[in-house]
Amino acid sequence: MVKGPDKLRALVSDWGVVAGSIPSNADAGAILGYFQMILGDLDAAKATLESSSSSDWASYWLCRILLGKKMPTEALAIANKFQGASSVSVDFAYVAVEALLQGGNLEDAGKILDSLRSREGESSQFAYCSGLCSESAGDYREAIDSFQRAVEIDDGNFEAHFRLGYLLGFHATEEEEQDALALKSYEKCLQARPINTHVVMNLGVLYEDCERYHDAIQCFQAVLKHHPTDDRAKLYLEDAVASTTMFYDKEQEKKADRQSQVLRVPVSDFELSVRSRNCLQKMHIDTLGDLIMRTEQELLSYKNFGETSLTEIKDMLTQKSLRLGQGLEDMDSEPLSPRNPLEASADPHLLDTPIDSLNLSVRSRRCMERLNVRMVRDLINKTEVELMSAKNFGMTSLTEIKQQLNERGLSLRG
Repeated sequence: MVKGPDKLRALVSDWGVVAGSIPSNADAGAILGYFQMILGDLDAAKATLESSSSSDWASYWLCRILLGKKMPTEALAIANKFQGASSVSVDFAYVAVEALLQGGNLEDAGKILDSLRSREGESSQFAYCSGLCSESAGDYREAIDSFQRAVEIDDGNFEAHFRLGYLLGFHATEEEEQDALALKSYEKCLQARPINTHVVMNLGVLYEDCERYHDAIQCFQAVLKHHPTDDRAKLYLEDAVASTTMFYDKEQEKKADRQSQVLRVPVSDFELSVRSRNCLQKMHIDTLGDLIMRTEQELLSYKNFGETSLTEIKDMLTQKSLRLGQGLEDMDSEPLSPRNPLEASADPHLLDTPIDSLNLSVRSRRCMERLNVRMVRDLINKTEVELMSAKNFGMTSLTEIKQQLNERGLSLRG
């Protein structure tokens, strides 16, 4: 049985015959370019649509291709030509917003969006572009809300699904993570044509995070089927395959996570005397984790803190299988890691730059979050072994990070 894409390819290959039945050459070119785009042949689609520039719809889809190729200046020039002079001028206005945002012009993009609000009200496309503006401004929660509104209005807005999935991968609430909303958004994008390679790659990474290694392998294999020379997909595939044979002590990780949750419990959750509560507050002891970093002698040396309060505190810790000074013992059992010699000579402003400035891939950024690496300074004080010990951190991520550091004259700790 011939499948849909095969029928479309056959139609495109016989286009000389088909085009004869279409009255307008411009319309024929727009349709052919659109079909080529759906089939994923973007270079051919771009050439075809450029030759049909008199058609507003050919120009619109050409703009979409240019935006996908990160050519905002060219897309904006076409959008400005058709704004106000076409029956689809609103669509070109939204193209202009996206092009301006790609070019870093948030202010002018916002002005166009404000005018669209007064003319059109909130549509799915308006909510999507609002989300892009919020994302460009660094307001990620507002962006997530806007993208969610966009897909609620039109579930077929795959661009909004993609941005929603991407942002939820980094900024999801605990409830959103439990509902696997990022996964669902990316999976929805698989219905779009042509399928976005970035969607499949990011989906594979999320599948790995969920320990769905075989699903991840299918994603990376799908990318390689259409892009056999994609080195990143090859390495990701190798990492995913290796993960299927790695031993992973899930119970041990759950135990460590429960311990971490206990240490975050506020001391105010316990029934303490007013004196004990006031003393802990003045000593800036807010959680059980803070408390086990103090010794009996430290507490008793504090003004108005006596044996009665000490007994009360010790009983409270016993309920959670903890004791005073335990945190200090844990620290002593792990020798301090040496610092990277580069830290003394490198530009301090560069070292204190957020890790987001490195423009890392989804997988690498998620691994940085797991390792609590927030600044470039944190990263250069990690060794290759420490990074490779993180779950789902493979050679692809290591190579990417070393390259980014090398470009800045930095390196990992030896």
